[in-house]
Amino acid sequence: MRNDESISDQCVDITKSMIYIRRTSQEKEIESEKTSTEAVTIRNLFRYGTFVELVYILLATIASVVFGICLPLTLIVFGDTIDSFTDQAAHLCSLNLTSLAARFCPANVKLTTINFYAKVS
Repeated sequence: MRNDESISDQCVDITKSMIYIRRTSQEKEIESEKTSTEAVTIRNLFRYGTFVELVYILLATIASVVFGICLPLTLIVFGDTIDSFTDQAAHLCSLNLTSLAARFCPANVKLTTINFYAKVS
């Protein structure tokens, strides 16, 4: 009998806590609906800023725009630079392998793109 009473007490406690949670969440929703936010103009936003602070904000805005423009350009320049260092595969395809084979390879070795980097023993 005691076990049944404790279970029923626990159920009552759980339902009370659920009701409390629902009430508080509903109250918060009502409060958030009551407080509406108004749009603020830019003049009101910087109303208390001094002249020096406004100049700093203007300089920071200009610098961020310039950086935003220059970043893609530097990526293109550095990408092309790195490609020029590592573009060996494209040059390998454009080589005249028969003239290289005649100059540098022994008579019985045929130079192809497969054995271009292989050591001649």
